[in-house]
Amino acid sequence: MHKHSSTEEQRSIVEIRAKLQAEVIGCEPLVNNLKKFAANDAVYLSSAGNFGDGLIGLGTLCLFEHIGISPKTQDTMIDTRIPNTNYIIVGGSGGWLDGLWGHYAEMLDVFFERGGQALILPSTVKGFETFFEKYASQITIFAREQVSYKHLAAIKGMQDRVFLCHDLAFATDFSLFTIHDLAQRSGRLNLFREDEEAKISVHYSHNYDLSLLWNSISWSDKAMCIRRLSPLVSLMSQFEEIHTDRLHMSILGTIVGCNVSMHPSGYFKNQAVFDYSLARFPNVVFTHSRPDDDPDPGSVNRIRDAQDIEDLQQFADKTTNFVERLRILTEELQATRERNLSYAYQLDERSRQLEQSAQALTEARPSAQQQAFLESRGYRLWVRYNRLYENERTGPALRKLRSAGGRILRELGILK
Repeated sequence: MHKHSSTEEQRSIVEIRAKLQAEVIGCEPLVNNLKKFAANDAVYLSSAGNFGDGLIGLGTLCLFEHIGISPKTQDTMIDTRIPNTNYIIVGGSGGWLDGLWGHYAEMLDVFFERGGQALILPSTVKGFETFFEKYASQITIFAREQVSYKHLAAIKGMQDRVFLCHDLAFATDFSLFTIHDLAQRSGRLNLFREDEEAKISVHYSHNYDLSLLWNSISWSDKAMCIRRLSPLVSLMSQFEEIHTDRLHMSILGTIVGCNVSMHPSGYFKNQAVFDYSLARFPNVVFTHSRPDDDPDPGSVNRIRDAQDIEDLQQFADKTTNFVERLRILTEELQATRERNLSYAYQLDERSRQLEQSAQALTEARPSAQQQAFLESRGYRLWVRYNRLYENERTGPALRKLRSAGGRILRELGILK
């Protein structure tokens, strides 16, 4: 792998990126199915999770915009109910790893029992044979690499229901971001997993799993995706080298022109997407060697000399602004949540008041018998009497007369 990318190589990277984006946008089975589902009022369940899911989410929204659809969206991190529709579009992901990630299958099981149809955007799938065979006629799915495609196509009933398309991160419009040029790049950034999908449990020192800075959120709003991904793109494009076992950190590092060493994760996903999509780029290699086996002074496991200390200080300087921007965004998010909660409480109170008013009006509506009484001559006389009784002028005299009458009736034994 080249230590320094040339200007010519950077142009090649941009051209390959544009070609992959065109292949996604021009994938007829994908575009046709998206338009068909959108025409049937499908609800889009966006990619949800960390920064990698954010890159998929933004690419998906860019694709929707390009082909002219705008499906309704449900944030499954907040609203876990099954959408009240017969058609749903499920965001692409690696969330189909049997034995570890099974939330999509659990949710869709109820939806399919109701007879619904689902379009699953480019994903990696390992296992779930029984699930896909059971609901084959209700599923249209796109694999983002050959291994998942062959696995799904071998399941009974799925042969005509599975298609192949690149990860939708490649549909992202990268003109939305600031990408630093070659003169501003130096150093090495290690971005290894520290979660369940890591191939080994050892957490490398001097490692920064930046994907987890934003996690467990839905990436369904384009402006939000751009705002949160921009600091990450800016940070990564200041480094000459990226070493990672995260799929979308590999994709992002490659696309912005870093020299990327891509390592395997806990299963075939990284290798498969590399073979199908990333291998076209001149600035990324796939390696099975442990990063701390590398004799290079920039190795992950420890600082070996003064140059390492200097490189680490450069990294600390570069991340200061990134962390501060994330802090501001977190505060903005919290303020937005508080405003939304306030609005929700106000709406709930207004709704409760309207329900009480409606109930009171319903209960106040007189029956036919009551209406006849209200219109009777006796009732009208009683109303007039009460008005006189409460009148400032006539009231006192009537009250005295009523009091005297009461005493006379009690003396006669008529009142007790």
